[in-house]
Formats: sequence, structure tokens, C-alpha cells
Amino acid sequence: MAANGPKAMRRAGQYADGLITDPKTWKEHKNEFEEGAKLAGKDAKQMPVLVEYYVVVGNEEDAKHAAQLWRFGPKAFKSYYNVRDPQEIQRLAEAEIPLKIVYEEWPGSTDPAVHIKAVKALFDSGASIVNIHSGQADQRRVIDFYGKEVIPRLNLG
Repeated sequence: MAANGPKAMRRAGQYADGLITDPKTWKEHKNEFEEGAKLAGKDAKQMPVLVEYYVVVGNEEDAKHAAQLWRFGPKAFKSYYNVRDPQEIQRLAEAEIPLKIVYEEWPGSTDPAVHIKAVKALFDSGASIVNIHSGQADQRRVIDFYGKEVIPRLNLG
């Protein structure tokens, strides 16, 4: 079950067989997920947790470009979920969400250590799957970077 807030996190723990969420929600509301699982007699540590993680392989200009495509993200599940017109969602996001807010928590660098540290922290916090998401135009760059520079260096065992 996808969850993005305290009530949904508790319900996911209680009623679902796993969780899909974002890093901020996971960090802030992990306890609600675990409490929901406990209420249902389940062990949250045995349930899969997928965290979708936005990244930028590049500099701040690369981040700004990618963030334009995902500008609605910070309010997607708070207020835009009920807006049917994608153009209206885009208009609202451009008027309400400063671009910096969109990408400020994304690891953005060409230094593999920055990405390794960020991804490892998610696994260390209990995530069992980290889904790398990038809005960059050059997707091959991200795939090659993670495939050659990040994934082989993750020491998760």
C-alpha cells in the first residue's frame, strides 16, 4: 500500500502486506507504520518497504531542470490529488511551490559517495527496496552512474 502521512502509514502497517512511500514520510512516520503492523499482530520488520528516492547525477542546474517536471510532488498527495486537470496541477504547482523546495532533499552530485551515503541510510533505516527516480533528460547517465559507481559500492551485508 502506498502511504504519505501518519494515518495512511498506520493503515498500511495494519492492513497491507508492505509499504510504498517517500524518504521524508518514512523518516517522519515510520513509527506509525510499525504501530499499525503491531495492532494487526504483524512484524513490520518482515514486511517489504519500498522507498522511492529522487536523485540527480549532476549539479544544481540539472536538479532545477528535473524538478520542473516533478514540481507538483510536494503537494501531490496533500492537495493536488483531487485536481483532475494536469494543466491546472502544473499551474498550481508553479504558483505555490518554489523550485528549490522540490529538489532540496534530493542527493545531487557526480560524487558516488554522496549517493551511496544517501541510499545506504535508507536501507539502514529499514527500507528493503530503494527505487531510484530521476527526472533528468539523460536517463542513460543516471543508469550508468548507478550501475557502475553506486550499486557495486553499496555494502549492505
